[in-house]
Amino acid sequence: MEKYGIVDTGSNTIVLIVYEIKENMPHVLKYISTPAHLIDYVKDNTMSKQGIETARRTLAEYASILDEMEIYVRYADITEPGRIQNRNELMDALASTGFHVIALTGEEEAACDYYGAMLTYREIKDGVAFDVGGGSTELIRFQNGECIDAMSFPYGCVRLSHLSLDTDICQIEIEKARKQYPSLDIHCSGLIGIGGTMRAAGLVVDALYGKHSPMQVKDLEDTFRRLRENETAAVEAMKQIVNVARIPVFLPGIHMILEICHAFHAKHIYVSETGIREGFLLKYVLKQELL
Repeated sequence: MEKYGIVDTGSNTIVLIVYEIKENMPHVLKYISTPAHLIDYVKDNTMSKQGIETARRTLAEYASILDEMEIYVRYADITEPGRIQNRNELMDALASTGFHVIALTGEEEAACDYYGAMLTYREIKDGVAFDVGGGSTELIRFQNGECIDAMSFPYGCVRLSHLSLDTDICQIEIEKARKQYPSLDIHCSGLIGIGGTMRAAGLVVDALYGKHSPMQVKDLEDTFRRLRENETAAVEAMKQIVNVARIPVFLPGIHMILEICHAFHAKHIYVSETGIREGFLLKYVLKQELL
């Protein structure tokens, strides 16, 4: 049975996942995450030599792991960190490790998010999905099981961590997106939330309020308040659940999630276990949208 080595080169982490397709679903055989913080190496839309070397070295380490596993189908996507002036230099460095590297536009990233999330929520045919990443946030509008609009703006949890938690930039960017894409100018009581920040937030809410599916926005609002106030129970839940490298950007990520919920008047969130990596595997490796 064919196995696939997929690297997701993001703003905050670089992740290796080895997949195997069983019963029309991608199953994870191996998962490794490296907190590379590539977006912090970008200044004036150019990535430093140190940042490029950090990315190259990480992919080279992943290639050695795939060599040991005898896995030779190797693809890497690069999202927000690849939208830079010296992209060709970065792409050449990554390709030197033996991966077939594909730089995704914001719209392509959002589309991968959608097709990946549909593996978890095939039954939801109409609505809005979002992914708060490290360097960017994606919004996706879908109808009748088809992606009709997919967009991205360059504010994710890493960039937001350099701003005040009370910044209004989240609200400003969301409203700009809704004006640019009229299909997003709707009320939607339930949203699909994608990505590591969303999954981590869901687990913290589960720990504090009990597991509910879908997750209630009011519980996430209360969690955000308790964490801002450094309430012991909430902080301990976060420390036990959230990867230590993600903690500094966790609250900024929740802030963006809540602003999205408020803009769409959402009451609950369907937390997706699948997302961009599975969507990338489907669209760019297997050349299909759903299995």
